Amino acid sequence: MMKRLITYQRLLLNSIPQVDALFKNPLELLLSVFGVLVICFMTLSTMFMKDSISLNTIFFLVLPITSIWMTNRIFHSGPNLFTAVPVSRKYTLLNLFLLSIVITVILYLILYIFEIVAIGLVFGILYFWGLQPFSKADTTQILDITKGNLLMLCILVIILFAGTAITVIKNKKLRLISFGGLTLFVYGFLFFLKLKMLTYSKSNKLEFLESFSIMPQVNTILICVVIATILICVTSLCMGYNLYVPKASSNK
Repeated sequence: MMKRLITYQRLLLNSIPQVDALFKNPLELLLSVFGVLVICFMTLSTMFMKDSISLNTIFFLVLPITSIWMTNRIFHSGPNLFTAVPVSRKYTLLNLFLLSIVITVILYLILYIFEIVAIGLVFGILYFWGLQPFSKADTTQILDITKGNLLMLCILVIILFAGTAITVIKNKKLRLISFGGLTLFVYGFLFFLKLKMLTYSKSNKLEFLESFSIMPQVNTILICVVIATILICVTSLCMGYNLYVPKASSNK
């Protein structure tokens, strides 16, 4: 069973269209570039206004968004190799949800390895020149950001499940509108949190996860977000099933 699942996941990954395919479709290329610029602007302006920027926080948003973009391209723009395999639509849908998670994990591992190599290279150069990368004056208080990480993990899961469910929508215009609605929902919620967190930030050097972790209402917000995440995941699975699986009976 596991071997079959891995084989199907590899088949889906092999269905990712090549990058040069974007340049063959100017409209898709334009929409992709515009989407990247919008996401970058919303991320920087929503989460980091008056605060320091953290790549770790950015990855919580960029990785699932990239994963959903690739999943959408596989499903609607790729060679669709997975459709040639005689499996049920339920199995295809299950693997589609799993694929978005797999792509996110792969992207995270690539970035993590790159980060380790880059840090090691910097430390190696500094050590070679006899320089100290840190001094006692650079030591600052480290805040516990576990609650902030949990918040962003929930946001990541919401993007993956809701985005994958939207991917199976056949109508392109409705699909793009749904993606836009999901984007506004996620960034609107983060922007609302950011406005509330500005009151509790004692220093402009605090970043998003640190600011969230010191909010007095952090536990209440986390409970609500976790419950909302569970409901959205269940709703997304039901939505994906109703949009994709019943079509099998109509094709018979």
